[in-house]
Amino acid sequence: MRKFLFLFSFAMMVFAFSTVINAHALTFDQLPATQKSDQWSVEIDKVKNSQLDDMKPKKGVYQTYGLTIQNTKNDASDVKVELFRDEENTTTKYGIVKTDRETLSKNDEHPFHFANFPLSEKANELEVVITWKEQGSDRNYQERFIFPQK
Repeated sequence: MRKFLFLFSFAMMVFAFSTVINAHALTFDQLPATQKSDQWSVEIDKVKNSQLDDMKPKKGVYQTYGLTIQNTKNDASDVKVELFRDEENTTTKYGIVKTDRETLSKNDEHPFHFANFPLSEKANELEVVITWKEQGSDRNYQERFIFPQK
């Protein structure tokens, strides 16, 4: 009976210590997190300027990040960037940031940069939507970059 109790206790300890606990918060294991396409490079990173008082992280509610978007191919005009996060128990996504820029060229020294944006700790993914026109064209283009929960 003692051997059985010992083996059972040992098995329970091994099970308890080997079980992986899944967190439900959107966190980035390693920053910067970068995704690229033919046209764009999207990078999420820590807030670069800690002196920004407009938004500080609130533990248990949201974290703050910086975002940089660089054009890597053809010059673009009417560039619009929107950030969305998901919400529990719904397929609706909630907008975080929306901005417009007249042009963004490949060799632009000043890429799109969001210095500080909040992201709910309950979010499972961040979606970055970029809409643009190529220089001299009226056709709209769009790309989506999804940064899933890690």
